[in-house]
Amino acid sequence: MKTAVAGRTILQSVAAFTTVGGFLMDWNKTHLFNPRWTPHAKFHDAMTILSGTFLGASSLYLLNKKDGDPANNLKIGAFLPAVFYLAQAGSFTFPGAKGLDAEFPEKIPMVGEIKLNEGPFSLVMLAALGAGYLLAKGEAK
Repeated sequence: MKTAVAGRTILQSVAAFTTVGGFLMDWNKTHLFNPRWTPHAKFHDAMTILSGTFLGASSLYLLNKKDGDPANNLKIGAFLPAVFYLAQAGSFTFPGAKGLDAEFPEKIPMVGEIKLNEGPFSLVMLAALGAGYLLAKGEAK
């Protein structure tokens, strides 16, 4: 039972961060208020912020829902934030797309030679979602 609670806590934490993370990370001069960004680039950033907000909030709703199919609520609740982080990680494969370190390298923490930009961060969040789901799924049967 303790592992299921830990799993749900992990999932809810990732969902909560996904809900507010765009505002915390992008509502500043490096992104939405960057004077070098075109209005269309800012539109896409706003769309990304809201996508994370809606996916995270929907996940929180399902993870805390008391009725319906608990296993299905858990599955979809874990999947919704994963969509956001899969899209974020996959964005690095598009031509010319780079992380925050391309423009603001001083803002990126490093562990050894690894820059902890959006790519590694997405992988950490996906791993947390996977671990949280595996820990919590025994309870949702």
